[in-house]
Amino acid sequence: MTPDALIMTIKPTIIGTPATGKSLAPTRVVGLSDEGVTHAQPAPTVRPTAITPTALSGETAPAIKAAPQPAAHKPTAMPYQVPAPAVAPAEHVKASVLPGVQRKPLDVPLETLVRRFPGTPSPMLADVRAILAGVCPQTMDTPAWLGFGMQAQEVASALVKERLALMEKSETRAVTKHLARLHALLRDVLDAMEGGWLKRSVAKVWESVEGEIRQLDTLLSNGGTALVKFIGQLEQLSQKNRDAGENLQAHSLAADYLFDGAPADIGQLLTTRQLSMTTSHALTVEQVQMLALDRDSVKELMTLVQDGVLLKLPAVYSQLAGLSGTPKSSDTQRFLAAEKLNEIVQFIQRKI
Repeated sequence: MTPDALIMTIKPTIIGTPATGKSLAPTRVVGLSDEGVTHAQPAPTVRPTAITPTALSGETAPAIKAAPQPAAHKPTAMPYQVPAPAVAPAEHVKASVLPGVQRKPLDVPLETLVRRFPGTPSPMLADVRAILAGVCPQTMDTPAWLGFGMQAQEVASALVKERLALMEKSETRAVTKHLARLHALLRDVLDAMEGGWLKRSVAKVWESVEGEIRQLDTLLSNGGTALVKFIGQLEQLSQKNRDAGENLQAHSLAADYLFDGAPADIGQLLTTRQLSMTTSHALTVEQVQMLALDRDSVKELMTLVQDGVLLKLPAVYSQLAGLSGTPKSSDTQRFLAAEKLNEIVQFIQRKI
């Protein structure tokens, strides 16, 4: 057997599993020369290399922790709410316009009103302009024209009723009654002092009426405070009537302005309304005058109570107390007491 045939019949011996992926060299027979011989190389066997971590001396390999898993969240239970009804968006409202007809309120320049109503105060003309700005002649029918200025008239009528109710529950009646009663009691004491064939004891008469007179004194003092408040209410009501009268006058001027360009039938309605508003305006003027008289009357009554009766009564108390405290009064004492009594009696009699 030739050396080449011997080499080909010997298979390589593999002991165990190679630790690495290197290929094994063929087994050679000692004594044979490799010169001039070409050996066939087996195909390398590629195996995956298992890498084992090497633990260093004295150190512990850190444990590999698993990545934390996210916690499972439960859905939050929300309370059930009744859904609100859907609100339809506000639609843009456009004024309906008929072809060829312009429908819009009157916009009258202030200069035009100055020329139309010369001598009228500027605040009044401003009110007239504001009233005309709320009038649209093209859209007004007969009932609308008949109601022109009606609200201003209703305000004037309500003010008349308010004045009557105020005068019904006023403090003037109570104060007048108290003054009349005080006058009667003081008159009795004065008659007893003047004497006559039915002469009575002044001390006994004064003793019988003194308690009631002092009570009336307190009532009149409280009534004076109430009269001051009542005067303030009368002044406020008077201002309301003046404002209502100016409003009626402004509506009357507005009707006069509308009359110029109105048709014949509408002009007749405006004339009727203007006459009615003029009458209501005259009523407010009358109410202002009556309220002024009422205010003057209450002021006079308040002056009577505060500056008259309440100031003169203490002197009467003093004179009558001295007169009744002595067993027998002198003529001078009786004269002074009678003079004080007569003064306040005459004062009250002139005022009530």
